[in-house]
Amino acid sequence: MLLAASEGRHWRYEVHEHADGYLVHMRDLETGELDDEFATIFRTLPVAFAYAEMSACFDRFASAEIEKVDDPEGASDLEVSEKHFAELSGRLRDSGLNGSALQAWERRTDDGPRRVLH
Repeated sequence: MLLAASEGRHWRYEVHEHADGYLVHMRDLETGELDDEFATIFRTLPVAFAYAEMSACFDRFASAEIEKVDDPEGASDLEVSEKHFAELSGRLRDSGLNGSALQAWERRTDDGPRRVLH
C-alpha cells in the first residue's frame, strides 16, 4: 500500500508498506515505471518519509544544476532535508537497507538447506 510520495523533477519517491518495514521506491514521472535498482527498506516510517523527501530534494537540485535553471531555494531545501534525515535516522537508529541486499538475502535463504542450531 502506498503511504506517501515526494516528487522531484524527474522521479517520484514513494513510501510503501513492506513485510520488513517501509519501502522507498523511485518511480519515473514520464513512464510511470519503478526503478528496481533504487529501493531502500527502513524499519521506521518517519525515517522512510524523511529519506523520500531528501531524495526528491536532491532530484530537484541536481536537475536544476544540470539544466542550468535558477533555483535559489534548491540548495537550502536539500541541506535542510539532509540534516533532518541524518538527525532522525541517527536518533531512531534506522539507516535503511538497500532493497537489492534484501532480495539477495531472500534468494539465499530459499536456495539451500537451512541449518538450525539448538
